[in-house]
Amino acid sequence: MMLNNILYKVIILVIYFVFSQNMCFSQSYNQEQTALKNFLVRMYKSAPFEGVKVVSDYENNYLLSVVTLKKSANTPESTTNRIAQVKSSRQVSQYINGITFIDSQTIIYTNPKQKEENPIEEMTDMIKENSIGFTKAMEVLTVISDEQKLCYMFIKKIDKNK
Repeated sequence: MMLNNILYKVIILVIYFVFSQNMCFSQSYNQEQTALKNFLVRMYKSAPFEGVKVVSDYENNYLLSVVTLKKSANTPESTTNRIAQVKSSRQVSQYINGITFIDSQTIIYTNPKQKEENPIEEMTDMIKENSIGFTKAMEVLTVISDEQKLCYMFIKKIDKNK
């Protein structure tokens, strides 16, 4: 009976240590990600940029994709998030694969009914870009917002083996 009681206590202690280790690792990951996010936000605010960069901390390499979008009161947040995700995927795919085909066209429209000295011209640039490649999903690290624009930071840990 005493042996069962001691065995029971040992099993409880082992389970306690296993679960406490898992909690420590998850807190460590969150702390590392928060520190990385704070560092990247400071880096962006000191010298704003857009595009793809490889950033490193002491142990890991990360692929960072920064996308800026103009704020619009008429656009739903879900649509803005999807646009940022698509632009980020395009940037990363272009960075990794480097294969893109760009076709551009400029259309100038003048209103013929207007009889002023300076007619109003409307100009539209149509740019089509096709790229070949596949980008695995990247995690949204943070979104920086100001009065005029939104800055999305997407990140992915790069495997050391690749």
